[in-house]
Amino acid sequence: MHAAAMIQKAYDDATRRTLDEWNAHPDTGVIRTEPFYHPTRLAITSGNRAGPTMAGLLSALETAAKGDPLADVAPPTGMHFTFFCMTQALYDKPEDAEGMAELTGIFRKHCDGHIMHIQDLRLIALPDQLLLAGFPDEQSQRVRQLLVNDLMKTPWAEKIRERFPRTEIPQVFWHSTLLRYSAQYLPEPLRVWFRDNQHKSFGSLSLPVKLVMTNYNWTETLTLA
Repeated sequence: MHAAAMIQKAYDDATRRTLDEWNAHPDTGVIRTEPFYHPTRLAITSGNRAGPTMAGLLSALETAAKGDPLADVAPPTGMHFTFFCMTQALYDKPEDAEGMAELTGIFRKHCDGHIMHIQDLRLIALPDQLLLAGFPDEQSQRVRQLLVNDLMKTPWAEKIRERFPRTEIPQVFWHSTLLRYSAQYLPEPLRVWFRDNQHKSFGSLSLPVKLVMTNYNWTETLTLA
């Protein structure tokens, strides 16, 4: 489990590194030729859509993006918070995934009926992305850790490691990606929008945790458990 101070430090460090990079690179750098994630294939993950509560935030971000074709703002119908992601985008349909009975059994054992609470939501900047991140309740941290412990004893561990090749498992961040930008760095209008809203609080959310197979922005989602 991650203490609140550890989560806070991870958020602060990420934004500080990003602001340093932005200051060193006033332009947007090299345009991305590959998408962040496969545009149509599905990943196995868990969490839930946030509903219409964040529509105003996303609308403001769309306005700040000014129709920039490189800016991929999360659609209100797909805006979500991840609990724990199990795979990369590998599948075209649920039948393509082997070992689902074991995965759904472990998920139900730990997560059936669980509601994750994330509070004190704030913006976090990455060089080419903007996140909305917050602090989970202790029970959600415990449930997620037990889920991960069991999954890492199964063949699913390989896919989980492929999904998180350079970060700890489970990840420190509890977040939703609001915007991905298809270049190395965000353009100045989006940097300004971030700085103007960096210290705002965007409230809290309570969401039932579901196991799903979904595309990268959760606009096509199939519930598995």
